[in-house]
Amino acid sequence: MNPDWQRIESENPGLSVQSANSIGEGWNSRAFVVNEELVFRFPKREENWDELNREIEFLESAAPVLPLAVPRYLKVVPDSIAAPHGYAVYQYLRGHALDLQLLSSERRATAAADIASFLKVLHAFQPSRDLASRLPREDERTVAQEYLSRAAQEIVPTLPLLEGSALLRELETHLHTPGNFSFRRVVLHADLSGDHILVEGDAVAGVLDFGDVNWGDPDYDFMYLFVDFGRAFVEEVAREYGHPDPDWLHHKVRYFAIADQIGTILDGVGRALAGQQDAAWRRLKQLLSGPS
Repeated sequence: MNPDWQRIESENPGLSVQSANSIGEGWNSRAFVVNEELVFRFPKREENWDELNREIEFLESAAPVLPLAVPRYLKVVPDSIAAPHGYAVYQYLRGHALDLQLLSSERRATAAADIASFLKVLHAFQPSRDLASRLPREDERTVAQEYLSRAAQEIVPTLPLLEGSALLRELETHLHTPGNFSFRRVVLHADLSGDHILVEGDAVAGVLDFGDVNWGDPDYDFMYLFVDFGRAFVEEVAREYGHPDPDWLHHKVRYFAIADQIGTILDGVGRALAGQQDAAWRRLKQLLSGPS
């Protein structure tokens, strides 16, 4: 459902909506850019405000130290006559989604360095005690066990024998390798895909969508880079980041990518956008058939 822009004007004195274009939709919200100046973000359900409020608070605290531009929220309207679940507003960040194919080798190397610098600062960030307590954290071993159990019951029976065996092997190997759970928890972006990395003038300019910010394994923040751009680019970023073991990182992000497809398939019912679950099945099969 589209927002009622006339009513939004009435709630925002001085605003005249000349243009309003959809710029993104996720499981929990939709976003529109208004007049190429402001982004209006609309939660899809009342409960999605917990995530959005956490993101707003985190960005208010972290933005001054992060080396790339991030959304800075200007207004929060949880109760609105214009939208069923209200909205929040931030200044539009200009740029386009990162696409390595559009970059020269030199610009690609610069992008890797910029992303690595962003991750180093983010992973070193120490939020206030109150904010830190509000960021989600999970027991990664328990999560891995749950992925194995759910996949065995709901995914493996639908796959050909070889693919099902390969999936169980991947999940069991990760779960039973103790080193995979030996890490220092850091603040994660946790959704660092190409769509959320803004490029302007061939330079990385900003990072969007901190809705999944949480405490966890720093290696997880390399996973969507692997899914979107492949192992070689992850290794470029890892070198700039100073990762101690790129080979170990590769095995972990590959596992995280497999788990992410399982999550989309099993948890996306009624929430995933059109085509996302089909795409997750394709990626899962590609990961299982590719080199480990």
